[in-house]
Amino acid sequence: MEAAGRAKRVRIYVNEGDVAHHKPVQVAVLELLRANNTAGATVLRAIEGFGGSGQIHTTRVVDSDWKLPIVIEWIDAADRVARLLPALKQLVRPGLITVDDTEVVLFSPQPMRDLPSGLTAGEVTSPELAIVAPDVPVREVVETLLRGAAHESPPGVVCVVEGDRLVGVITSSDLVRRGGVPVRMGLLAALDIHALHAELATMSANRHAARDIMTPSPVVVYPSTRLVEVAALMARGHFKRVPVVDAAGLLAGVVRRADLLRTVGERFDAVVPAAPGAEIRAATTLEEMMRPDVPTVHPDTPLQVVLQAVIATRLNCAVVVDAERRPVGVVTDAELLERVTPALRPSALRSLVHRLPFSHPGAEALAAEQHARARTAADLMSPDVRALPATTPLASAIASALAGRHKLVVVVDADGRLAGVVDHDDILRGLVEPPAAADTSSRSR
Repeated sequence: MEAAGRAKRVRIYVNEGDVAHHKPVQVAVLELLRANNTAGATVLRAIEGFGGSGQIHTTRVVDSDWKLPIVIEWIDAADRVARLLPALKQLVRPGLITVDDTEVVLFSPQPMRDLPSGLTAGEVTSPELAIVAPDVPVREVVETLLRGAAHESPPGVVCVVEGDRLVGVITSSDLVRRGGVPVRMGLLAALDIHALHAELATMSANRHAARDIMTPSPVVVYPSTRLVEVAALMARGHFKRVPVVDAAGLLAGVVRRADLLRTVGERFDAVVPAAPGAEIRAATTLEEMMRPDVPTVHPDTPLQVVLQAVIATRLNCAVVVDAERRPVGVVTDAELLERVTPALRPSALRSLVHRLPFSHPGAEALAAEQHARARTAADLMSPDVRALPATTPLASAIASALAGRHKLVVVVDADGRLAGVVDHDDILRGLVEPPAAADTSSRSR
């Protein structure tokens, strides 16, 4: 959970004597929350109250039922609350669960917990799934992904299921490479409603179905697969998500790279061995894994040059630096598309998709640029810069990487000047691979 900011407060109302899984319900709830890396929970024992039965429970009437009311209070990030609520509902029967927004003004946790060597994929599996049948058209696949992107825990991948069994997966890359979709999902979601409908309308003529563009027989893990082994698998394959199937091959959920990193960041305190060659290396520093060739621009850099910098690498972003090369902002392709004046979006989108120089389609767009408010990097950038010293251990950098909307950490030297960047993929590889074995050829993606 963030040190401060918006969060969710969950209150669970039960009674003494209520049981879940053959143990007191409050114990079962705490064990579930503890196993899933939550920020913490408190059990409060009331002195008096009544529930749906109408029976009063109290400490002051000697001949009353002594099964007093219990309140379990838990405050955490919205995505984790959404992920764990289904499991909590299974435990709390009978009972009452409420969720409301809250503001965290101070969160000063104890040092990171140990990451148990037996922690498994099943304990961090997200139940949020986007599922389609093999014969659905491309447009429906895209719309399924767009609906999922609006969730607090977006699945980010479409699972193709036939007869309750997973037969393939479809990612944004699959849609672009094999499905004829002209733009990746991140940019598609950034379009205004009219432009989005126009793109979807063109997809209606696409004759491809899910089975034509999916990755068949995808790499999967099981609920019992040890988490460090999942991390090694995802690092080697550069996977953002891996489906989880049970022993019968039925889809159980998905392990997301963000959830895996969050688990390591919150619960890791020492090197934890797993299978031979698989371990978590918390001591690896940002300097050992960073990409030093990140594109940079200055606050007054004009739109055309900013766009060229953004498409220069597969990072799809550029860091904005001042005259002393200190980072002051980040510009991503999606933010650029959102903030550029509407008349220029078609040309900007074409440049971003095809990685071509920005060109004006005509006098109207040129005139629009003259009157546009977003004309420089300062207008287009987000000042949300997550800057950490190059000597920071990777495990300590995870919270910053997950908190920012850019999925990026800016690395600075001792003087605060830009030294490089790391993204989620770099961090995961650094945690499970020796620095010398890291695939430096992928740094320019």
